[in-house]
Amino acid sequence: MEIKIAKKENAELILHFIKALAIAEGFPFEVTVTQEDLENNLLSSTSNAEAIIFYVNNKPCGFAVYYYTFSTTTGQRGLHLDDLYIEPAYQDQGFGKQVLVYLSHLAIENQCARFEWWALKTNDAAIKFYKNIGAHKLEEISVFRLDLQGILSLSDGEPISNQ
Repeated sequence: MEIKIAKKENAELILHFIKALAIAEGFPFEVTVTQEDLENNLLSSTSNAEAIIFYVNNKPCGFAVYYYTFSTTTGQRGLHLDDLYIEPAYQDQGFGKQVLVYLSHLAIENQCARFEWWALKTNDAAIKFYKNIGAHKLEEISVFRLDLQGILSLSDGEPISNQ
């Protein structure tokens, strides 16, 4: 497997992988990203995230998106893996682990104290895989999110109650 940094000309391919990932995971939210979004916000020189594409025999078989974070409790950077997807025909061949090894090397090179990612609670295969490589599930943290409407409402001083 070969790993390459994604470029603007890969936006259509990445969009394909994002949609395939959403279907494979049974993603519970609408996927609204467009090719233009990827070109402008992920694959531009001003992006705070990076994408990589995996190739086997020069054929693209998956992608990952990651970015750096900061932890006030460690005083160090962290690496956050946002998405990792490998086409079904290439799964169970060790490629996922190769990607995580690649990213762990980036974390070391960039002096990261943490390498983290999220998994849907329903993604049993991913959870099993992550546990098998030594990752542990955090029980003490809940993820909270404001969508665009919530951001707009809060910025106006009128948060929407989700109770």
